[in-house]
Amino acid sequence: MSLAIFILLSGCKSKLDEDGGYYDEKTRSYKYVKPKRRDMSDASQQIYAPRVGEVQTIGGTVTRIDEDVKSVWIKIEDRKPYMILASSLSGSNRDDKTKTLRLNLSYVSPAGSIAGSRRFREQWKKYVIQTLSGELQNRKILAELNFEERSRRFIGTLYRSVKTKNGERAQDVNLWMVQQGLSFYFIDRGKSPKDKDYLKAQQMARKSKKGVWHY
Repeated sequence: MSLAIFILLSGCKSKLDEDGGYYDEKTRSYKYVKPKRRDMSDASQQIYAPRVGEVQTIGGTVTRIDEDVKSVWIKIEDRKPYMILASSLSGSNRDDKTKTLRLNLSYVSPAGSIAGSRRFREQWKKYVIQTLSGELQNRKILAELNFEERSRRFIGTLYRSVKTKNGERAQDVNLWMVQQGLSFYFIDRGKSPKDKDYLKAQQMARKSKKGVWHY
């Protein structure tokens, strides 16, 4: 064992968790000291450091809806894949203490979809947060992550399992938000493979006067 590692172990041994590290309150980051060895066949081997232009699909649990009402915080149970993913994110897009990362949902922005007085906009934001919390809070999800290097954040699509008369299926939460009138579809022609689906969902929400279309 090197002198540096010996000093680290001596100074923070009581703080080490089962993964061989500890959360540093001063820097608000997780520090590895003596990483726990893993079986090479574990699921984290499929996770790699974020790369621009490449999409990763991860599983996790939604812990909360962000105040910007277009982001969700996702908890990754295993420390190792969390650290691999979070290593490239800015401090505002990760929380090492709770192993949660922020996903900015593509093509939607509830706050940017509504006008009116400040009071009305705040009421709308609270409504959207309550609605999304009721639908997603503490639920297992799948997320498609696209890494944005300049802002050091993830943007992408959230999926959840829903029951239908034909059995369970994966539901695109971003698309569902547009269907429910929780947001306009912020068009990204040429980049979204579901452009027609989003436009159709928005037309139906508008016709039914759901959410933003009611006002």
